[in-house]
Amino acid sequence: MIRHVVMIKFKKDAPQDKIDLFLTEVKKLPHLNPEVRDYSHGMCVKTRFHSGDFDFANCCDIDSYEAMERYMSHWSHVRMTPFLPDILENLLSFDWEIDYHGPAFDEQAAKEEGEREAKRVIPMHDDPTKAYVPELRGRTIEQARDMLAKTGLELGNVETVMGSCWAPNRIMVATPEFETVVDKGTKIDIAITGDWLTGPTMPAGDAPAW
Repeated sequence: MIRHVVMIKFKKDAPQDKIDLFLTEVKKLPHLNPEVRDYSHGMCVKTRFHSGDFDFANCCDIDSYEAMERYMSHWSHVRMTPFLPDILENLLSFDWEIDYHGPAFDEQAAKEEGEREAKRVIPMHDDPTKAYVPELRGRTIEQARDMLAKTGLELGNVETVMGSCWAPNRIMVATPEFETVVDKGTKIDIAITGDWLTGPTMPAGDAPAW
């Protein structure tokens, strides 16, 4: 099975009626093209991260490479071409072979994995005068302070580096590195991403495993 994703950026001066017409017509793909499986589309999320510089995306599954060839050349796909010139600034298409489908959520398994994750990211040293540097990468400054306090360490210098397409205001580098043995009270320096590219940080949700 191949998953086919298309992301589109509209021209800033694209007429809204032309965009609306494109959106109306592209909805017809799944019931006109026999190769399409599980079609969906929508406008890209702009209030969080991950959407990059695109406005619209659609996605479908296709059974095989041969089916993909038939899909691409089918009249229902080709017919979309005239709807794009007046509205299209950029388009990115990406396909991958689906070789794994994750299992359903398992509350007990999640609890057990969360407990293992807590021990992994905040390892405790047997020597009361020593500490392992916790895994700070990917955390916010507030989370880092909490993790360091649990191990008897302190936050040191904070450097802001380039914005991130993954998540803003997240630690990318810690010095010394994760699992380094240091004296209790040692200050750990960090480099954290800015937010110029991706906007606000992740809204409050489930607490981290640790």
